[in-house]
Amino acid sequence: MSRVNQPDTLVSVLREIQRRLRVLESTRRTTTFAAARAPAPVTAFQPARPQEWPGTEATEWAPLVRLLTRPGEVLVVLDVVADTAGEARVLVDGEVAATVEVGRHEVTVTAGAALTELVVEARRTGAAGTVRVTAFALAG
Repeated sequence: MSRVNQPDTLVSVLREIQRRLRVLESTRRTTTFAAARAPAPVTAFQPARPQEWPGTEATEWAPLVRLLTRPGEVLVVLDVVADTAGEARVLVDGEVAATVEVGRHEVTVTAGAALTELVVEARRTGAAGTVRVTAFALAG
């Protein structure tokens, strides 16, 4: 480890280890600070009152909300309310990932493409009324 043509001593080996440790620690600190400075993802609040959520009276599937996301796992939290029987479903690039009834549900989907479209659709299955949905997407 010495830089001259002399045999290494315990002291020179220790100094070299300390030098390498300082280099590693300084490198780690800069990457940690760079990660801490990265901007947090922006999320929007949703209306709190269900009567303001997007809804449908249709008996056929109607798209209510959509989201474009990057590759990876996404947890979709759905709240489905209705004054009649109804259901909602999550589509990933046009393919049905899950169908749920009225209530709060968590659906985990995997976005594969560079930009993946998530759509939540709903429909009325009862006699008359409205089905309303709010959805939150949390990156996994």
